Parts: sequence; C-alpha cells; structure tokens
Amino acid sequence: MDPGTLAVGRDLALILLILEAVMLALPLLIIPFFILRHLPRVKAPIRPILRRVRQSMERVERMTKVVMGIVVQPFLWTAATTAALRRGLEYMVRRR
Repeated sequence: MDPGTLAVGRDLALILLILEAVMLALPLLIIPFFILRHLPRVKAPIRPILRRVRQSMERVERMTKVVMGIVVQPFLWTAATTAALRRGLEYMVRRR
C-alpha cells in the first residue's frame, strides 16, 4: 500500500474519531445546561413532594432503628453475658 494513501486513511480515521467524540460529548454538555436553565420552574411544584418523601423516610428510619434494636438486643445480651462469664471463669482459673 502506498504511504500517501495510508496517511490519508489515517487522517480520515482521526477526523472521524474526533467527530464521534464531539457527538458523544455534545449531549453531556447540552443536557445539564437545559436542566439548570429550567430548574426553577420545576423546583417549586416538587418541593412539597420532596418534603413529604423526606418525612416518610425519617419515619421509616426511626421505625427501623426501633425494630432492629428489639431484634438485635437478645444477641447483644447473649454475647455480653458469654464474654463476661468467660472472663470471670478465666479469672477464677488463674487465681487457683
């Protein structure tokens, strides 16, 4: 293959890659621009909904903490009692 033809093909391939990169980057630049431009119009109606969602999530979080406390508490008591008994027995064995 002729080196000149190879160079032209290489240049065309680079130009196509640059065009592809621009086409892929264009939406990433345009979409945030329009989102920021139209955000004030959207923010007002969504605020009460987001407030209710946040309150619901806080309620779920509190309930989860209570339930997990009830579920986990017996395991914690068992582990603590076992550790205390083991420690006490080790102390008694060492004293003899």
